[in-house]
Amino acid sequence: MATSTKITPSSPRLASLLSDVERGNIKIPVFQRQYIWDDEQIVSLLDSIYRGFPVGSLLMWSTKEELKHERNIGGFKLPETPEDYPVNYILDGQQRLTTLYGVFNSDQNTLEPILADRFNICYIPDEDAFVHHLASGDKDKIHLYKILDTTKLLVELPRFNDTQKSKIAKLTEAFKDYEFPVVTIRDRSNKEVCSIFQRINSSGTPLSSLELLTAWTWSDKFDLRREIESLLDKLADKGYEKIDQNLLMRMLASITCGSINEDDLVDVDPAQLVDGMALLKKAISAAVDFLEGQLKVRNVIFLPFPIMIIPIVNFYAEISKPTACQLGQLRKWFWQCSLTLRYKAGTNRLVLEDLRKMKKVAAGHIPFDETLVKVKDDIFDSSWRINSTSAKAALCLMAQLRPKSFLTGSEVDLGNVLSAYNARQFHHIYPKGYLNNQGISFHAANVIANICFLSAAENNEISDKNPEIYFQEIPASQAKEIFDASAIPEEAREGKLPFEDFIKLRSRKLIEIGQMLIDTGVLQAPSK
Repeated sequence: MATSTKITPSSPRLASLLSDVERGNIKIPVFQRQYIWDDEQIVSLLDSIYRGFPVGSLLMWSTKEELKHERNIGGFKLPETPEDYPVNYILDGQQRLTTLYGVFNSDQNTLEPILADRFNICYIPDEDAFVHHLASGDKDKIHLYKILDTTKLLVELPRFNDTQKSKIAKLTEAFKDYEFPVVTIRDRSNKEVCSIFQRINSSGTPLSSLELLTAWTWSDKFDLRREIESLLDKLADKGYEKIDQNLLMRMLASITCGSINEDDLVDVDPAQLVDGMALLKKAISAAVDFLEGQLKVRNVIFLPFPIMIIPIVNFYAEISKPTACQLGQLRKWFWQCSLTLRYKAGTNRLVLEDLRKMKKVAAGHIPFDETLVKVKDDIFDSSWRINSTSAKAALCLMAQLRPKSFLTGSEVDLGNVLSAYNARQFHHIYPKGYLNNQGISFHAANVIANICFLSAAENNEISDKNPEIYFQEIPASQAKEIFDASAIPEEAREGKLPFEDFIKLRSRKLIEIGQMLIDTGVLQAPSK
């Protein structure tokens, strides 16, 4: 196989491995996580090596690729490598290598003295055991940082008896000669390394391409991981905490390279990635303002498909100050995508298709007027499940009507309802308990066309009342506005219709409103 030589196994001795670290030939790049091992893990690793047990392999990437920021190992300052000199970067095994280098250099100058002290482990020959130096007391002991340095070791040996010397000699030999399995990747593309990197587990946590990209793009003024984390925090403050790192990376890919695969970011020029991140921050802020201000969507969880936010972000990346016509195109796209469940199949292909159309909108075209699009005819007949795509599309539609309280006529607080996304904030217009008494099954009663917005308090108050009764409790002076805002057809406003007839009429009403949104992008005065 042509690529077989690109992955090379070897078994260098531990002393040689640590020497390579000392010379700067092995580095831990910034994309790796901070040191997290506890004291028990440190001692366990040392004991395993001493007894010749396997401790797992190291995975390294040998490359001349410049990773602009690398941490020194365990806080110990390491030399710079010559320009164009191949460096082995640790992809897996950071905790083990940091532990070993720290233990055998714990007496050296360090930027992290507390960590260095944790690495100061002693061997007690009379107990044949390893302990932290503070726990060794007055027992005969030797610090491990002395055993691989012959000069230091010879100074120490005279104070031990022959039995102790024999054990120390065995100890020294065990560590110097321990063969550490190493797998080295060479001559692989950035994307291949990224793919390998993503499949590795470190402390049980899957690593992502963000860590690798952070290393490639890092500078004193730009840290991609920190930029992403900061943006996630800002989105959470706005109620959009459900946008995650993966989705942000896909947005970044869409802006910088026209892809929605975050792996493709590894081939983007670092300078372009920095510019793309700045543009993403502006575009996503505008996208959230659009969703909240124009569509009443206060939480990304209400989008029928979370990935819908990518075309919206791209719209604002292309058009910082959209015209009324361009905003109309965006609204039409939103409703066409939502009310036809466009992304239910072939999602990635269709998203990319929509990204191309957003570029057309930026160029002054009207691509979302060019085809006849109809509301999915059975979307409101689907079962009501709060997390289903059909339910979310319906709720986005109903939010446009600015629903009102049935009992007071005050406007429902969509900010509260849509951010909490609590099932008690939605009401079965013909209550399930009432229908059950009429012999209508839960499945038949629990359809989207039977749902409206209602506060939890009013939902509890109405409970399972006959609609013919509780409709009479609606303030007469506001009844028309309240019914209109809940898309309840005029023929059904006395609550006397058989349930089946009510569902047919309300489903038709919702389709009529949805089609208006698809065709015009805005909600005009609803027909009766």
